Amino acid sequence: MSERRGSAGWVPEFEGQRPPFAEGNELAVKHGAKSPRKVDPIAQALVSELLADASLDYLRAPRYAAAVQAWAKAEAKSALITEWVDSMPIEMAAESKQGQTSPLELLRKWETTAQNHRSRLGLDPLSAARLGKDVAQARQADTAVALTRMREEHERSMRGEVIDDGE
Repeated sequence: MSERRGSAGWVPEFEGQRPPFAEGNELAVKHGAKSPRKVDPIAQALVSELLADASLDYLRAPRYAAAVQAWAKAEAKSALITEWVDSMPIEMAAESKQGQTSPLELLRKWETTAQNHRSRLGLDPLSAARLGKDVAQARQADTAVALTRMREEHERSMRGEVIDDGE
């Protein structure tokens, strides 16, 4: 199809033809959960807020970077889909055409994904409690090992044995 241009710019080739899409248009966007332009700013804001929380400083370690990003993207997508679903009647949200997932089912899937990421990172009350318990048990085990080593060294020194501290 050839494009005719007049002195004023684009000119339609037939009556009713709409002009070409402008760069950056969002006419085809339903909810934005597949659009990095929509998801990334929300996800980055979530990451910034999360890492600013002093009680979650363990998540600043490089080994958590990918998991934190995955969580933030899932939360962002869930938020965008929630906004989209909230803007429609419940009947429309529950409707699924053949071969398509209903908006409510799509929302459920992304909320579940986000919840799984939250749990893995210790961002909900139950997983935070479990993580805290695991950390406390690890510290207790480390302390028990250190105390046992100190007791053994003390007992050897009391028997007059030479203590080799590995240096």
